[in-house]
Amino acid sequence: MIKSLKLLILLVIFLSQYTYAESHLKGAQDGQPKYQYLYAMSLLKKGNKSEALNWLTIAAAQGHLKSTFWIEQNIDYQKDKFMSALITTNAKLKFKVKQYTADQLLEMKKIAKEGNSDIQFLLWLLYVNDLHISKPKAYVWIKKATFNKHPRATFALGLLYYYGYIVPEQKTKAIKLFKESSALGYSFATSFLNK
Repeated sequence: MIKSLKLLILLVIFLSQYTYAESHLKGAQDGQPKYQYLYAMSLLKKGNKSEALNWLTIAAAQGHLKSTFWIEQNIDYQKDKFMSALITTNAKLKFKVKQYTADQLLEMKKIAKEGNSDIQFLLWLLYVNDLHISKPKAYVWIKKATFNKHPRATFALGLLYYYGYIVPEQKTKAIKLFKESSALGYSFATSFLNK
């Protein structure tokens, strides 16, 4: 009886772990940086560092700070120009992407509606980092910021088209957006194109 109970408990633990990993994979494939990070962490537990690093890189390229921090702490990124550029570009986000109060968010949305592309992009980054912005609202902000020629927002929208996140996959449109982002001064877009 006790042996059967132990087996049952182990089975429940195994199935719950499997369910979490499957939901993380689905969210990761759907382009949600939070789940790309979580799925990468589950891959690391299984010893699959290479695939985990791919997911972490995709999430970090979108501006996900936990993924960036993991890369910074766990690989020798200084020997890799692409990773070094990724770490450098995301270092600028550390002080902007944080928890905001409800009143601060309302004020930010008001400023964003007036056309401020930096705040529009910041609202997108809050979604990327799982900070109280829904995916549909975030998509609206990234589109507006891109329309307003925000260099990094243009790149971020390109990533959505490149991987088919939120929008249908369109590599040609993505590359056009990456080139536009680079022309607007976002140097990581050039690194991404070269990679």
